[in-house]
Amino acid sequence: MLKERLRFETLLSELSAGLIHVPAGSIDAALERALQQVVTFLGVDRGTVDVEQEGGRGVRIAWALPGLGESPHVMDAEQFPWTAKQLGRGDIVCFSQVDELPAEAATDRTSYERMATHSKVALPLSAGGPMLGVLSFGSVRSPRAWPAELVERLRLLSEAFASTLERKRVELSLAERLRFEKLLSSLSTTFSHLSAGDFNREVQHALHRVVDFLGVARGSLIEFSRDGGTAHSWAIEEWMDVGEFPWMTARLQHGDVVSFSALETLPDEAAVDRQSYRAHRVKPQMAMPLMAGGTVVGGLVFSTGEAERPQSDELVLMQQLHLLGEVFANALSRKQGELETQRLRQELTHIGRVSAMGELTASLAHELKQPLSAILYNAETAQDLLAADAVDLEAVREILSDIVADDKRATAVIERLRILIKKGDLEFAPLDVNEIVGEVAWLVKSDVLIRNVSMSLELAPDLPSVLGDRVQLQQVVLNLVQNGLEALRPPSAGPRTLVIRTARDGAAAVTVAVQDSGTGIDEKDMERIFEPLYTTKADGLGMGLAIVRTIVDAHDGRLRAANNEHGGATVHFTLPVERKDAC
Repeated sequence: MLKERLRFETLLSELSAGLIHVPAGSIDAALERALQQVVTFLGVDRGTVDVEQEGGRGVRIAWALPGLGESPHVMDAEQFPWTAKQLGRGDIVCFSQVDELPAEAATDRTSYERMATHSKVALPLSAGGPMLGVLSFGSVRSPRAWPAELVERLRLLSEAFASTLERKRVELSLAERLRFEKLLSSLSTTFSHLSAGDFNREVQHALHRVVDFLGVARGSLIEFSRDGGTAHSWAIEEWMDVGEFPWMTARLQHGDVVSFSALETLPDEAAVDRQSYRAHRVKPQMAMPLMAGGTVVGGLVFSTGEAERPQSDELVLMQQLHLLGEVFANALSRKQGELETQRLRQELTHIGRVSAMGELTASLAHELKQPLSAILYNAETAQDLLAADAVDLEAVREILSDIVADDKRATAVIERLRILIKKGDLEFAPLDVNEIVGEVAWLVKSDVLIRNVSMSLELAPDLPSVLGDRVQLQQVVLNLVQNGLEALRPPSAGPRTLVIRTARDGAAAVTVAVQDSGTGIDEKDMERIFEPLYTTKADGLGMGLAIVRTIVDAHDGRLRAANNEHGGATVHFTLPVERKDAC
């Protein structure tokens, strides 16, 4: 007897020591091997560890002799109400024959007999907190006695198993938390550096990552506009059409969380939503309103597609969605702010273009007066020819050809003006910088003559194209030319010249420079001339160069100014060349 006891204590010591260093991912396999050793030592038929999980049946680790069916789940309160109650109180359940069970365990006795269980010992597993599970050993071939000393040694074994399970729970919980924090940090970093142009792509990618992490089937992000309507939505596999879920959308807009595990729990006013959920085979769902600055900016929606979801999973999901919701809410708010800033910037640049046209009124009037006057003169001449007794048809044809040419010339002036002052979204396309400079030079040539300024173009050949918005880059060149002409307004004894140059700036950029022979820039103003509302002119608004900087920055370019060695100043802006994707 003493020898048997020493053998079991040696086995217990070896099992306990062996379980200490097992990684969390290998604990289930290690416990199964330990069960096999104990079952073999005790001479019973099977051993089981049932790990409890709130809201549903948890993980089962078991080992049994070949040919035996699955052992009963002793925490099943319907089949084993007395056993489950005893174990839940922390008591050990032990019997050598089912007849030993008390009268109040009649239901349990019937269940054990139906499952051919002759003897059983079940020990609650706890590591100083809630019950983690149950360790049980049973015999189905013949009865097995459970002396008090053996049960006590099994209790020591249960403590080793409980400690191992608790370590697994803590390690997996910590790993899951670290994985979630890593996801949260990654999403926060991505969205904090995200431009509005990349938003759609990155949101889809983020939703896929969140859906994979949460283990759900579907995910959707809804954006609400400032007037309370639905501005946009993104979804995994495009399952979420907001119009199909009016009740849920209205709840989100009021800042309410929408959560259900069964469609039958939805109220009558959610009839349309219920029909849509059935059509998409969606049952459990969680929808979280996204708040930014006290305003609901959107909603985050996830669904498992399962019939039921354990309550514990829902609570964990709620906590995680709150944190994820903050990331997505900030992203939506930042995107809306960026789009509003972009809209205001476009309004400002449009005002700048209209203002520039006002300053070119005399020049533009001259450009239009010439072709219109020619048209009038040719039309009157044609009338005289047609009134003659003998009509010179050849002369009339020449006159009509001149009228058509002058009309096209006037139309070209108007079309260029229309393009320059039109309002609209940015349209980035490959552009020829020399072509843009030439268009602006053509537009201001009359103004240059009126001001008695000599303008010349020095355009480098074979420049690579840049990616940009034609109208905005025309405005940059126009503002710089007008700024240079204003610098030549004071009387000067020297030559009044304006030079526009283009050149390569290394292999990856193109530079445009506007050089004037005016008075130059005061050193104290050099650092501030591109600031909004800062001007050195008595009648200036301080917006022309500020708009230039805004546009150049939006094109990932650089802007600088410097005084010339022999008088005057030069303003340069540099744009990156269009990147050609390698084939």
